[in-house]
Amino acid sequence: MFHIAICEDDGASRSYEEELVRSWARDHQYKVTVDTYCSAEQFLFEAEDRQEYDLLVLDIQMGDMNGMELAAKLRAGGTRAAILFLTGVPDYALEGYEVGAVRYLLKPLKEEEFLELLDVLFEKAMQARRRFYLFEQGANVCRIPLSDIVYMEARGHYVCMHTVSEKLEWKAVFSAATEELAGENFFLLKRGLLVNLEHVEKITRTDCLLDQGDLLPVSRERYRELNEAFIAYYRRQAD
Repeated sequence: MFHIAICEDDGASRSYEEELVRSWARDHQYKVTVDTYCSAEQFLFEAEDRQEYDLLVLDIQMGDMNGMELAAKLRAGGTRAAILFLTGVPDYALEGYEVGAVRYLLKPLKEEEFLELLDVLFEKAMQARRRFYLFEQGANVCRIPLSDIVYMEARGHYVCMHTVSEKLEWKAVFSAATEELAGENFFLLKRGLLVNLEHVEKITRTDCLLDQGDLLPVSRERYRELNEAFIAYYRRQAD
């Protein structure tokens, strides 16, 4: 899921920007959420209890607190979101770099330019996520480096993640919680049990020994495929 916030005090502009984002998401069949705010103050009041955003689209010229001041406050609070400024005045470049803005777009907004930038920012976010696993617990988002994940298992209605340093558990459907790891260095040993090949030390016909000392069962029908995946993984590391 890609989370976007739009903070724009002009109602017509806000609606236009939101529709552009939603249309872009539909066209690409991306899973995107869009929250809109009419002021920096509203953003600070309401966004605190919402998920961390991937992209902030901020109008610079707003009321008592402008978009630049909002961005500085959010950066000071630790936000890692990409920031895109919209402005009718091209005089904020230096300040923008100070808060890590990724780009400025001048108003009136050009649809093609905006959508092309969304493509770029979305791809960058997806590339970053491929190196981390993100999961949400209420309003909190946890980010785990993929290399730290040893294995994940289903426990009833919960998912349990075993990492190199801790064990995390949250309520979720196992297949939904692990689908984003498809294509990464992970292998499904059996239903409800996913292992990181990076942490596999030895494979037998019945078990999989991990570098942490854990011994995981391997289903008979998956043994050959596991061997092939394990060999392919280490060949990739040698390239």
